[in-house]
Amino acid sequence: MRKFVAILFLLLCSATLQAKDKPNPADYTIKVHISASSIPNLYSNGLAVMSAETTLNSRKIELSGYVVRLNDLGQKSGSANNVMLIAPGDYQARLIKDVHNSDSTAIHQEYDILLTDGIIWHCITTGISE
Repeated sequence: MRKFVAILFLLLCSATLQAKDKPNPADYTIKVHISASSIPNLYSNGLAVMSAETTLNSRKIELSGYVVRLNDLGQKSGSANNVMLIAPGDYQARLIKDVHNSDSTAIHQEYDILLTDGIIWHCITTGISE
C-alpha cells in the first residue's frame, strides 16, 4: 500500500522528463550506478512508472519516475506504450530535493539523472536497503 501511495504521489507531483535544453554535464556531480530497471505497471492511459535499483553514495536505493518514451529521444512512436528501460551502467545525477527528519529515519530525495542521450530522468527515492 505504501508503495502504491508513493507511486501515486510521484504521478501527481513529479515533473515530467525534461528534453528542452541540452543539460550541462558539469551540473550532475553525483555518480549513480543503475543495476536494474523495470516497469511494474503500464497503465492503459499511457502513464507508467519505471523503477531502478541503484547504488548511489555507497547506498542501495530504489528510484522511481515516469518512463522514458521513444518520442523523448526525438523518435516518432505510433503507440503511447513505446516506453524504454534505462540500461544498467554508470550515470551522472544531481540532487534536487533532500528532506529528512533529524535522525534520518524518514528520507525523501528527488534526483535528476542525466542519461547518455541528454534526456533527464526525474525520479524520487522509493526504497532503501543495506
